[in-house]
Parts: sequence; C-alpha cells; structure tokens
Amino acid sequence: MTTFGLVVSGFLSLVCYSQFGGPLIGQGVRPASGGRVSVLDFGAVGDGKTNDRAAIQAAIDAGEEIHFPDVTSFYRVVGSLKIGGSDQSGGKRLIGHRPCRGGGAFQGKPALIQGDGSESLLVASGSTPQNRAIELIGLSALNVGNPVLDLMSGVDAMVDNCWLRSLKNTDAAVRLRESYNVTIRESTIGCSGGGFAVTAYQQCNKLRIQSCRIGGGDVGGAVHIEQSANVQLEGNIVELGVYGMVVSSGIRLDQPDAGNVEGAGACHALRIASNYFENVQHPLVIGSAMNLADHPGQAVFGAVIETNNIGTYGFDFPLMTIGRLRAASIRGNSFWRKIDGQAPAILCTLASGATPPHPTACVIEANHLTNGSGPFLSGGHVKIGGVSLIQKLNAENDLKQP
Repeated sequence: MTTFGLVVSGFLSLVCYSQFGGPLIGQGVRPASGGRVSVLDFGAVGDGKTNDRAAIQAAIDAGEEIHFPDVTSFYRVVGSLKIGGSDQSGGKRLIGHRPCRGGGAFQGKPALIQGDGSESLLVASGSTPQNRAIELIGLSALNVGNPVLDLMSGVDAMVDNCWLRSLKNTDAAVRLRESYNVTIRESTIGCSGGGFAVTAYQQCNKLRIQSCRIGGGDVGGAVHIEQSANVQLEGNIVELGVYGMVVSSGIRLDQPDAGNVEGAGACHALRIASNYFENVQHPLVIGSAMNLADHPGQAVFGAVIETNNIGTYGFDFPLMTIGRLRAASIRGNSFWRKIDGQAPAILCTLASGATPPHPTACVIEANHLTNGSGPFLSGGHVKIGGVSLIQKLNAENDLKQP
C-alpha cells in the first residue's frame, strides 16, 4: 500500500511513502522525530553548480539519518562536510538515492555528491565518543586531490553499497586512522594519481573489507594496512595498480624513498581469502619492509592467506612478497604468472637485524601454479651465517612446492 503527501520546502513536491512508512527512492524526506531528514529540506539544490555544502551540513547537524534524494545533476560541495567530531554526537547515517551498484553505473548520471578537492569531502575527526556508528549507505561520491572519506577514531563504522572515487590523489580515497570495528562491503572504491583506494593505519583493529571492487589506477594501489589487528580482506576484486594489498610493509607511493609510514608496524590476526587479483604489478606484499627502528622484534603473526586467485598477467613480478611473517598459512591459492615470466610466485625477503628477519613457522602447501619458468619460492642469494636464505626457509617452515 502506498500513500501520498505534500511536503513544503520552498516549493511543493510529491512524496511517496511505502506501507512501512519509509520514503521511496528519489523523493524528498521530511524531518521526522526519529531523526530522518532530507538535504533538500535544508535548501540543497543538486544542480551541479550551486555550492550545497551549508545546506547539507545543516541537515547532517540536525539529523541522525540523512537522505540524499536523486537530483537532476549532483550535490556540489566546496570544502568538507563534518560527519563527526566535537560538534557531533555520533550516530550519523548518510543514505544516497542514486543506484551505484555495477561498478559505478549510475544510469547515465554522475556521482551524487562531488567535492571540489580543496579538502577531504566527508570528515570525522575528534575523539571516539563523537564518531560512533557512522555509516554511508548507497552513496556515490567523488573528490579530486583529497580523500572522499577521512575517518579518525571511528567505532562501529560502515560503508555499504557505495561508489567512492578520488582523482589525482597521492593519499587515499578512504582514509582510516585509529578506528575500531569498521566494515566496508559491496562497494566500489578507487583512487588515481598514486594513492591507495583504502588506507588504514595506527590501530584500525577489527577491520573488514568484503566483496568490494578496489583499484588504484595505473600508478596507485588498492589497500594499505599498517599496525592493525584482526584485519579481514575477503571476496574482493582487486584490479589495476602498482600494488594490490599491502600489509605491514611501509610502502607509500608518494614517498618512494621513505620506505615506511608514520606508525608503520605489525598486523596480527590477518585474513586474506577468496580475493581476485587482475592487472596488478605486485598483488600481495606482506611484512616486507616494516619500520625496523621502531619494530625490530615484531612480525605479522597469525596470517591466513588462502583460496585467492592471484595473477599479474602482463607483468613479470612476484605474485606474493613476504617478509617478517610468523605462523602463517598460505594454502589453496591459484598463482597465474605471465606466460614467459621468470619471476618467482612467492618472493621471501630478509630484514637484517630484525627478529625474525624472514618468514618462520609458516605452512605453504596445496597451492596451484600456472605459467612462467621461475621458481615457485625464492629467497634470493642472501647468506645468513653462511647459510642461504632459501635453505633457512626450507628448514624453518613447512614448504610444499606445487
């Protein structure tokens, strides 16, 4: 059953309500006692020319569930929108009403919210109590030169069925710091210009990225995680970029000589499973170059890397690079190398002076290897006390060649 009513917001517009009392997609939403508001009711225009920042910010400040109805063009934002911080009480849910499934096919329309690139578009900063339960649902957003989402100290946050893209950006499209229990699922996230689609540093614990399409463009990366525990990267499509998933390896594409990031360090309880990698130069890099001065005795503990389809196709680079890894299980992966490739499927690195300096107590078995003539596992020609790294790898791990 559907009922109809008139809403006055500077003009009359027809609003359709379902039998459950909720607004139908593409219609205005009146402010309600439950905290549901529409940006149109606060003066947003959505013509792609008017700066709607003040109107949208007013809606965010007033409501808990903020709706962005479909419009003829898009909501233009000059500057940033604060979805958390000292002037917020948390519990913000931003809901878009322009279809954004299918890799960003918006039925011929652009992203619903577009920033001018002068600042991060959606910002939640401040202390933990002010950034609880922030959610982006069905939202398509674009920003140039800065992140689309910048979340600091977030708790119980979610990005669900969104399309988020940052252009000409050396940082990230989604930037997470010191956040707990964050879920990103069934979304398309990209970053061009040398940055990563998603970065999470400094205790982003219990992070889940699931069933997403993630890419870094021709010179960027997909996901970069540092110093975080219980990280799950499952069921994603990772395509295009120099790097795929980088964990505890201190790689920043905009700082190629630095070799580390602030707070770079070990990740524990890591799960990378059932992901599909395509056209990525370095699909998986784990524990290869942690900040040695700050973390001489740490490694990635308890990693499970299984049932991934890992391919470089046109690139002759290792499919997986692993370093300070302890108690890891690498099982059931399908490695697809370049047809005439010489690079190993798995390259093990050595961090001189670290403990452990190389992978130890790991199980590598039941993997599948296709194409290429290089070895499956390689430790280079490094010597440790007169013993080659490849000999130590075989002695200190349970290795079964495919």
